[in-house]
Amino acid sequence: MPLNQEIKNAVNWDAENVSMEDSLRTVIKKIVKSKTSALVVKMDEIVIGFVTDMDIIDSINSGADLDETKANSFMIACELITERATTNPGIQLHEEESVENALRLMSGAGVHSIMVSGENDTCVGTVSITDLLGLIA
Repeated sequence: MPLNQEIKNAVNWDAENVSMEDSLRTVIKKIVKSKTSALVVKMDEIVIGFVTDMDIIDSINSGADLDETKANSFMIACELITERATTNPGIQLHEEESVENALRLMSGAGVHSIMVSGENDTCVGTVSITDLLGLIA
């Protein structure tokens, strides 16, 4: 049954990460190249945030300069939930969770994309509602 599939079958494995110092223009290029609606922001390989296409649109609509505005000014600050203490948890699921659980989580949280964790509590990518719907179509 499609809803019981693991979300790892829909994860965008090749999505680039964003640095908090990347310009708005660079983030736009990375999100377009990755063909996804959200990217993970990392500092020294540690997840520190999440940027979505809507964050980019809001930033552009507020008059942000494409080259001067840095990702840290429009990203959603959050951390990957791991065994260590987390002060600002992000919305995430493990790659072995079901499509059904992911869709319920996204609906309940009012988001279109989430981070996906894998082995050793590492962030392996992102998955969007569209990615998940592609599995059940």
